[in-house]
Amino acid sequence: MSKSRDQVLRMLAMVPYLQSNTGVPVNDLAKELGVSARQIRDDLLLLMMTGKGEFGGDLIDVNADALTDDGVIYLRDAEFLSRPLRITAQEGAGLVVALRTLRASAGTEEGAVIDSALTKIESALGESSRTRVDVVVDSVDPDIRQAIQRGLSEGRRIELSYATVSRDDRTDRLVDPRRVFTERGRLYLEAWCLMAQDLRFFRLDRVLSATVTDQPVEHHDAASRDLSAGVFTVGDETPYLLVRLHPSASWMSEYYPMEILGDADADGVRTAKLFGADTGWLRRVVLRSAGAVAVIEPADMRDAVIASAQAALAAYDGDDDTASKE
Repeated sequence: MSKSRDQVLRMLAMVPYLQSNTGVPVNDLAKELGVSARQIRDDLLLLMMTGKGEFGGDLIDVNADALTDDGVIYLRDAEFLSRPLRITAQEGAGLVVALRTLRASAGTEEGAVIDSALTKIESALGESSRTRVDVVVDSVDPDIRQAIQRGLSEGRRIELSYATVSRDDRTDRLVDPRRVFTERGRLYLEAWCLMAQDLRFFRLDRVLSATVTDQPVEHHDAASRDLSAGVFTVGDETPYLLVRLHPSASWMSEYYPMEILGDADADGVRTAKLFGADTGWLRRVVLRSAGAVAVIEPADMRDAVIASAQAALAAYDGDDDTASKE
């Protein structure tokens, strides 16, 4: 959506709100609409040139003294925009799905607010909301979920026992919780991990236990990551393998984090960087490709993949020998 359209939609929502709530602080309105206070002031300046005519009384007016001196908004001469912005059935359906997804990761208090909003929106949509949309999220132990929500609401540090599937490992760590969110049908906890000294995402279905401690959370100067591309992100220190991709493995570039290097050769084979959370995971991905992916470097990983493949083949040969003797 363009910035111009964003601004128009925002102002269409602002006017009826400011008419119903006089003396709204600029900072409060900015927080409500998810923009900066400066953006709100720019919107108000544009609103003052908006109306059904071109003279005083026909244009929306803002009390400039109250805005400048007190940072408070008083609006007048905007009766022609007295009705709130209406949403389409498609936009309403999108809100319903988003709220149901949010409901899956919400605590008891937040859940009551979301349920109330859902009821109002579904009532307003009428027939349009009768087609049932189910949001499926991986199940999480209720006790673990409750402990994490409590840590968030009380601002307390949490002790987690966490299973790392890629390394078949279990670790105990202290974390300062930030938020719980849903990504691709899974619930995640974003928290500052004291062991890693960095922000980490923990899948709640892999949390084995969660205990709220008496220690308050500390502030850590780390911005939340943009998750538009998914939870896993590639950085300067992310492990990777330089590989050769057979045409039969071309689908992997859309499913796994990968950077294609150059064009394919005469046989359709391409060179690429395959990224992963750790070398163990990378090795397993290559082995699962059944020869369609070949490691170029590092040399020790190439040798490890070859050794694992040979050991697996030897095990099958051993089973076959045993079977033939019987």
